[in-house]
Amino acid sequence: MAVRRQIREQAVIALLSAASIAGRIVMEPIPGLQPATVIIMVTSMAMGLRQGVMVAIISTWISNLQLGHGIWTFFQMFGWSVVAVVSHFYGKTKWSRNLIVSAAAAGLLGIVYGMIVSLNGLLYTKRIIAYYLAGLFHDFTHAAGNAAMYLAFGDRLGSLLRKYSEAYFGKK
Repeated sequence: MAVRRQIREQAVIALLSAASIAGRIVMEPIPGLQPATVIIMVTSMAMGLRQGVMVAIISTWISNLQLGHGIWTFFQMFGWSVVAVVSHFYGKTKWSRNLIVSAAAAGLLGIVYGMIVSLNGLLYTKRIIAYYLAGLFHDFTHAAGNAAMYLAFGDRLGSLLRKYSEAYFGKK
């Protein structure tokens, strides 16, 4: 039975990672708009921290095969892993069931992710504040896109993943 449980979990992680990868690649021409943050957020809230971090790392690594690898890949993986950790603990609060508050949290996580990824600028310049401010518009579009995507599909995806987790793993 344990093997079946692992296979089911791995299949769901693979599907969520594939959705994140496809979304990043398809929406790449639109700055900041991609579903990865929301998918990682919802996965961590509904399934758990380990699953959220796995989706974060897999989707970043594989999508960057198409979008381009560099030192930023590690900062992206770390940034989305932080999103997974914060989302996991946010998912345990009463506010996580409120659609508007969760959409705002998704937006805020876009800003947090942008701040973490901007830390790669420390490798190139000592003017990190100017480096971060230069990318601030991108972070705001990422935040707005996250909030919109959470409103569009985040709550429903979270509901489906919670039902799945309860049915197959007994998690609540």
